[in-house]
Amino acid sequence: MKNKQKGFTIAELLIVVAIIGVMVAVSIPIFSSKLHKAKVAVDWANVRAYYAELQMDYITTGKKNPSVNTEWHSDPTYDWNALTLLNGTKIKLKAGICAVSFKEGTGYSLVYECNKIVGGEPECHLSLPMK
Repeated sequence: MKNKQKGFTIAELLIVVAIIGVMVAVSIPIFSSKLHKAKVAVDWANVRAYYAELQMDYITTGKKNPSVNTEWHSDPTYDWNALTLLNGTKIKLKAGICAVSFKEGTGYSLVYECNKIVGGEPECHLSLPMK
C-alpha cells in the first residue's frame, strides 16, 4: 500500500510568499501616487465649488462679501489649509493650500497648489479664473 501525501513543500510556500512580497513592493508606490491624485481631485472639486459660490455672491450683490478673507498676503492668521463657505462651514483641504483674492469689477480669483513638490515646483496647480 502506497501512502500518498497531499500538500505543499516548504520551497513552494517560500516561492509563493516571495511572489506576494514583490507584488506588494511594486504596488505600494502606485497606490501612494493614486492616493495623492485622489486627494488633489477632491480639493479641486471643493475649490471650484467655493469659487462658484463666491462668484455667485458677487454677481448677486455687486460687492465683496465682508466675511471672505482675501488678505492672505498681510494677515498672519489667514487659513491656507481650509475653505470657509459663506454659511461659515469650513472645508479642510486634503493635499494643498488655497489663496483667495478679490478685484473690483472682476470678482474673486483663487489659486490652489498641492503640497507635493517636484523639481522645486508644486506638482499640481489650479487658478480660477483660468487666464
